[in-house]
Amino acid sequence: MTNATTVLAMHSEMHTLFPNRPERWNWLETQGDVEKTITNHGADVDILLSASIEKLDKAMLARFPNLKMVASVSAGFSNIDLDECRSRGIAVTNAPGMNSGDVADLAVALSTSLLLRIPQTQECIMTDQWVGAAPPLRHSIRNMPVGIVGLGSIGKEVLARLKPFGVDVKWWGPRPKPEIETPYVDSLEDLADQCRGLVICCRPDDTTRHLINENIIDRLGADGVLVNVSRGSVVDEVALIEALKSNRLGGAGLDVFDPEPTNSARWTDVPNVILTPHQGGATFETLFAQAQLAQSNIENFIDGKSLLSSVI
Repeated sequence: MTNATTVLAMHSEMHTLFPNRPERWNWLETQGDVEKTITNHGADVDILLSASIEKLDKAMLARFPNLKMVASVSAGFSNIDLDECRSRGIAVTNAPGMNSGDVADLAVALSTSLLLRIPQTQECIMTDQWVGAAPPLRHSIRNMPVGIVGLGSIGKEVLARLKPFGVDVKWWGPRPKPEIETPYVDSLEDLADQCRGLVICCRPDDTTRHLINENIIDRLGADGVLVNVSRGSVVDEVALIEALKSNRLGGAGLDVFDPEPTNSARWTDVPNVILTPHQGGATFETLFAQAQLAQSNIENFIDGKSLLSSVI
């Protein structure tokens, strides 16, 4: 590639993660007006920096006729049309494994908050029911059965954080892992039947779309809670909302939605939910580390060297 490499950051604040970007980069940002930026500069862009929240489907990629690389500042890449990138010879990189601990921290915070019925007890105060009415009781989380769906890097970090609470942790995934001592349950249905809470950490792909459906939600039951830190597509949101509104599910903690960003009106009258805007891995430490990896991948690509974390 030439010394003048045009890099377009698809998020208006991404420059804060690249304070020492190389001078040979011709840096562009959307500055909040994505449409205008792409219209004016799409043909000039060599490399896209993806924050994983924008949809880079075939139609969007077509607006960058000279695109050579997509570097994701995230572990996930489900927002990118990989088949189209392959057909056009566009390299794709991501930043895997760096945010697992941070995502697990949020997953456990959501899980314990819901199991301790914090949304319900806060509602008791906000509606002046503390005096004259008994606050809602809860079960101790010690020995409470909690299931993890997917024991990859995030799932293992969740497991490590849940154990000190004394909960009875079980897990399910597409394949048993004999090296894992934590009990493996043979099916997702059985896991939902046996557990008070489910923490969704599985890989998002075509095989896991709506893996958590009405059947699984109903198996958790009115005292059950569901936490999703995977991707929004893994959970059937319509079934989830209906179950929460009808008190067939005790609570839900969501950091991911389908689609994103979610419409706030969708959740206005949904009880017993804790919602965060896909911020599980968004710590200063993790974001800077992911940005550094993306920068190294871009530099290697420009120099014709091997990529450090290649998707395709």
